[in-house]
Formats: sequence, C-alpha cells, structure tokens
Amino acid sequence: MKALTFDIPEGKAEPHLKIVDAPVPTPGKAEVLVRITHVALSHIDYENQRGWNNKALRKNLKKSPVVSGIEMAGIVESNGTKFKKGDPVFGYTNIFKGPWFHAEYVALAETNLASIPHGVSAEGATAIIGGALTAITALEKIAGTQNGDDVLITGATGSVGITALHLALHLGAEVTAVCHSSQVEFARSQGAREVMAYDLDEPLPKGTTYNTVFDTAPSLGFLHAKPFLKRRGTYVTTMPHLDVPGAIASMFSFRKWGFLLESNTDEKRLGRLSTLMAEGVFAPAVDSTYAFADAAQAFERQRGRGRRGKIILRMEHT
Repeated sequence: MKALTFDIPEGKAEPHLKIVDAPVPTPGKAEVLVRITHVALSHIDYENQRGWNNKALRKNLKKSPVVSGIEMAGIVESNGTKFKKGDPVFGYTNIFKGPWFHAEYVALAETNLASIPHGVSAEGATAIIGGALTAITALEKIAGTQNGDDVLITGATGSVGITALHLALHLGAEVTAVCHSSQVEFARSQGAREVMAYDLDEPLPKGTTYNTVFDTAPSLGFLHAKPFLKRRGTYVTTMPHLDVPGAIASMFSFRKWGFLLESNTDEKRLGRLSTLMAEGVFAPAVDSTYAFADAAQAFERQRGRGRRGKIILRMEHT
C-alpha cells in the first residue's frame, strides 16, 4: 500500500515528507481492516511537519512508517463483530499510540469506528470528526452549554471552531466568532451572531461577557479571557500546556478553566457524534481537497492562514 512517512533530521529541523510502499496491516483481535478513502490533516500533523515532535516521530517510526493522520473515513475490508465487509465507516485514533491514518489501509479497533450516517459523504464525515469530538467535550461535558448561553469561539472557522459553532447553535447558544478577516462573511453565514476579525486588531468589547469562551486557536489564555467571562463562566482551551498560569489562577477564581485533549475516543462518544451527524447538526466545512500524491501541497496549505474548515487527502486506490 502507499503510505505517507517522514525523514527525520537531527535536532528540531523540519522533517521531509515522502510517500513509500508499506505492507498492508493485518487486523488483530477486535480489529478490522479498513480501506481508507479520505483522511484529514490536523494541528498535530502541522506540529509534526514543523519539526516540533521529532523525538516522538523517531520513536513511532520504529513501529510503522505511518506516523500521522488521526481522522479518516473508508470501507471495511474484513468482517468483525460490529462491522462487516463493505460497511462505510469513519474513525478516530489514539493520537499518542496510533495506528495513524495517512495510508491506504489501517487495522483499527472496532471501538474506534462508527458507521457513516445516511446522507453524509465520506469526505464530509472526515471533515467533521476531530473537531466535533472536541466540541462535544468542550461545550456539553466541560462547559455545560445551555439554551440562551453566550459563547465566544476563537478560531471559529477552523476545523474545531466551525464544529463548535454548529454545536453551540444546536444547543441554543448565541455565538460570537473570532476569525481571520477573509472568513468573516463565512462565519456569519454559519449562524454567528457577531463576528470579529483578529487580524484587523478589533479588540473584544469591554463590558461584554460570556458563559463560555472556547479558545480553539488558542489565542487568549485564561487570564486574558477572564474579564470577558460571566461570574460562573468557563474558559476552555485546546492547548492546556500553553496556559499553565491560567490553570493556577483559576484555582482562586469563581470562573472555571477547562482543558481538553481528545487523545482517544470510544463507542459512546462516536455514537453521540454519529447521531448529531445524522441530525444534520454539523455542516461539513472543507477548506480544500488534495490527491494523496499531493500530500506535500496539503501540508503547505495547513501552514497558511484564513483556512475554512478541514484540509482533506483523497486516496486513489489502484
């Protein structure tokens, strides 16, 4: 099978991407083989390509040439307990242990798979998965978003931000979006009540407060966001390791600091996501789609600003 891998230089220099031939994996107990049709690029893939995770990549390369890709959709190629050959599925992996998805096939535990709902395309499902799992945890589990809440979302047109915007609206919240100026009208078209462009130096208005500030970019930190939180409001960051001072400060505040990292998933959360997909809560936002052979171009796009949703790689099995 064709697989994307990295040549890792010494130190912290950027790895070189390349496509190689690799063996088709053999499913283990409670796993099925999936023929991947679409995979996404995530922020973790961005970090990998920038050379930020070289040490971890070197370690993972000892096990498999495939060390990137955490969201995918495809067709089951072997019979399992829950899924049968021919079933269209989407999946999410353990971001620390894998297996990763930037290849034509993957052997994956059935607990990390869910059926693609009728009416949802494989590309659309791939665009939704990671962002939606993160948004569900942030808004439903951590913040407890309810009808009538005011929610501020930074990076609101990125892959996490756009799914958070959709879910917040589904839960009955009023959404203020922060995004690049090139995406302001798009954010409005997705239902945001107010939109601010971060690159035009538009500050958050003083005196405006929110039940939840979901910092998907992240660009604020708890201490910066605190004046814009209601007394019992919640700040949620996707990068908790970048906001240690905020975590400490929140211990002495009525306002909460919440963090999340979707390191893995399970049947319950995938089932919740599948239900929301079937209900049409998430409108897939695809920034661009590239053939797998053009993966290097996709990674370059991942480094650009003003993205609108996910960057997708399309497999072309021969």
